[in-house]
Amino acid sequence: MDKIIIINDSGIQKELEEFLIANKKHIWFSSDMDEISLGQNPILKEIVRRYEEKHKIKIQSKDHIRFFRANEIIRFKANNNKTIIFLTNEKVVEINETIDNIEQQLENQPFLRLHEDHIINVNFISKIFNKTENNIELNDGTSLPVTEIRKEFIMNFLNKYI
Repeated sequence: MDKIIIINDSGIQKELEEFLIANKKHIWFSSDMDEISLGQNPILKEIVRRYEEKHKIKIQSKDHIRFFRANEIIRFKANNNKTIIFLTNEKVVEINETIDNIEQQLENQPFLRLHEDHIINVNFISKIFNKTENNIELNDGTSLPVTEIRKEFIMNFLNKYI
């Protein structure tokens, strides 16, 4: 796994921002960023704050537009012609939009469609597939089924991005 070390030198900020923009498809900020941002180092807190402000996910529904940080969304669940969003703060938000339309809005984000009813944030996966069941378990304890047809696609996706 590649790592980025951020040095406390204001002279590299422009280069760092250019690097992050050029490599945004390959850089994933997980829930670990929450822990860093809650720490005592003001420089790290400011870096996380600036990154999250610039890289919010915009979810547009028929009624309105909502903005989320990628690392605060655990998963999406289809609910008829609406979608339920499960957040890390244990809040649940229902929006007036289909999960198909939500999936289109998540391009180049760390989200993966498991099957017709569920999209998950890959940063919250805690366990995948065992010998007897095709399930993915998330950090919040949710266990979601994966169809055999999607299993190979999911493994390729995870190998590429995690």
